[in-house]
Amino acid sequence: MPGSSRITIHPAICDGQPTVRGLRIPVWQVLEWLSGGCTAAELATAHPELEPEDLQACLAFAAERLKPLHHPQPVVPDHNSEAWLLSRQRQWLAEQDFLKQLWERPATSPQSAD
Repeated sequence: MPGSSRITIHPAICDGQPTVRGLRIPVWQVLEWLSGGCTAAELATAHPELEPEDLQACLAFAAERLKPLHHPQPVVPDHNSEAWLLSRQRQWLAEQDFLKQLWERPATSPQSAD
């Protein structure tokens, strides 16, 4: 993940929330400051321990977390593969066997109700 060396997660620091280099500054807090209009220069003045790369790492961390999950596309059967041809052959044989059983079934005549 981009910036992951600058973003740390430790159970004893900020209750296990992602923080900037273990400085006890949660990533969400940096993102809130940035989204509130705080500039990188203002953050550097207010928090000299934060480096410009830390801000980029927070943004990259959030972007990575918000990406949609990768859902693999369904596999389209290859109609020329041997496995597909064999499965179709088995299906065809089963259908033929079923139809043969229907054809050869003895005809039952209705019982007279005398």
